[in-house]
Amino acid sequence: MTNAYAGRIPDWDNAGLLPPFLGNPASPDRSPYRASLSEMMVRFGSAGAGRRELLAGLLDFRAALHGAGLTRGFQWIDGSFVEDVESLRERAPGDIDVVTFFYIPEGHTEGSFADAFPDFFNPPAMKRAFGIDAYPMPINLNDLETIIRRVAYWHDMWSHTRGGQMTREGTRKGYVQVDLDPSEDESARAELDRMNRKNGGLS
Repeated sequence: MTNAYAGRIPDWDNAGLLPPFLGNPASPDRSPYRASLSEMMVRFGSAGAGRRELLAGLLDFRAALHGAGLTRGFQWIDGSFVEDVESLRERAPGDIDVVTFFYIPEGHTEGSFADAFPDFFNPPAMKRAFGIDAYPMPINLNDLETIIRRVAYWHDMWSHTRGGQMTREGTRKGYVQVDLDPSEDESARAELDRMNRKNGGLS
């Protein structure tokens, strides 16, 4: 499937994946590709109603995070959602994989925040509520070595495929990064609503 969107998120490569980098292997233009929420709506929401429904769940998930006071940090977006699974596996993506690297609000410890918002640390609950495979990663209560290990772990996990019908396991691929700041969410939801009106909604 060819996607004509020419923003900062690149098109699929020949394997139906986001390329791990653009240009030569030493290029700084590489994954994770930083994009605005609206850019992500256009890039992936134009491919079908199922994707737009997942994006609506992502925006609802972010609204819940913002309501809990999580407004600083960033999110890595990966999984089959950022692959051309419609062509690779003849299906729409079933969810969106999201790692949220966030600053816990002042006055909280990781434990007290988890007590106040237990569902945020409960991936099955997040999956049921929002269609998101959610992985929380607090970054302001850890030493630098721990943060580096966590970032390296997720980058290693998400920069290679797990294999499938048309991709072998270990194929290098890219993924997307968006800011956690809520200032972009209203315009992103407006963009998603515009696409739904243009394409007849989510059903």
